Amino acid sequence: MKSPAQHIVLASGGTGGHIFPARALAEVLINRGINVTLMTDQRGERYEDLFPGASIECVRAGSPSVGGMMGKIKAGLNIVLGSFQSIMILRRLRPDAVVGFGGYPSMPPAAAATLLGIPLVLHEQNAVLGRVNRLLAGKARRIATSFHHTESAEEEIIRKMRFTGNPVRQEILKLHGAPYALPERDGKIGLLILGGSQGATVLSDILPGAIGRLSEDLQRRLEIVQQCRPEDLERVKTAYATNKAEVTLASFFDNVPELLSRCHLAITRSGASTIAELAVSGRPAILVPYKHAMDNHQQKNAENEVAKGAARLLLQDDFTEDALATLLTELFDQPDKLSCMARASSQLGEIHAAEKLADLVVNIKDSNGRGPSRAKGKVAA
Repeated sequence: MKSPAQHIVLASGGTGGHIFPARALAEVLINRGINVTLMTDQRGERYEDLFPGASIECVRAGSPSVGGMMGKIKAGLNIVLGSFQSIMILRRLRPDAVVGFGGYPSMPPAAAATLLGIPLVLHEQNAVLGRVNRLLAGKARRIATSFHHTESAEEEIIRKMRFTGNPVRQEILKLHGAPYALPERDGKIGLLILGGSQGATVLSDILPGAIGRLSEDLQRRLEIVQQCRPEDLERVKTAYATNKAEVTLASFFDNVPELLSRCHLAITRSGASTIAELAVSGRPAILVPYKHAMDNHQQKNAENEVAKGAARLLLQDDFTEDALATLLTELFDQPDKLSCMARASSQLGEIHAAEKLADLVVNIKDSNGRGPSRAKGKVAA
């Protein structure tokens, strides 16, 4: 008699950094004939097109990081109510495992799993455990990590860590292995500036002036594609008007894979998804971490890339027109440095992340969650 198919529940927050890895895992699991349910907050209805073949269950959740004291109280109440909802849903679904991707919307389903004795796997996208994953780590069977070095002060938590990488969308995976073409002598140079899902005002503030400090010959070679906040578009367009570069501005690009394939250098924030996509596509970057990121995780993400030679780091407080112009001149005058960075970036790209994570999840019942002791912050492959 044929055994019933496995059923895996994915618990994910509502931002792209959490949803995209969950989407990539769902695709692999469904292709393996495994039933998948996504549990998230009220934004779940927006994700039906992103999770074809998966069921979606919405539960109450909230973030105590916004709204002051009343916001904390309201969020706490919603998390408690969402946990009761999740218990009822998980009792009905009877999944083989729950995978938490971080973010407060993932907390009620993940917490409910621990109360019901359902194996819990956490996926951490950043180089330091996020707050929700930190709260749940003690009860998790395994913690899948995106970086080989993921920080934790607790040895017991480190023993649960297994490196899988951060799953990226198929459109980005197709770029892996394509040769990096150095800009030809006196030829065009593609410069891509991305500032996260909403753009980044600091990039809009600094880039036009920095480009204006480059030699006119270098400016004429530049083909700049830059993401800006909608409210910044006109002033950035005006700021670029005196430069000689060719500039394309938009608040959103739906062809990021194509833009990555054409660029010689990217200037970006250092969120986990951005880092993973740069690595898989093998693109060198100047990383400008968001200085107010929770637990300073963007700087830690960037430092991992810089340590491997894949990127240069400019902290936001040091991100000035002069500093950026100096660094751009160095890299464009010595393109072999770009080539070395691209090679290092490509070597960091984990193209099998979704498959590795799927293997970890489907075999979790055979694991007791314990592994050999390892040095602080180092994760097994």
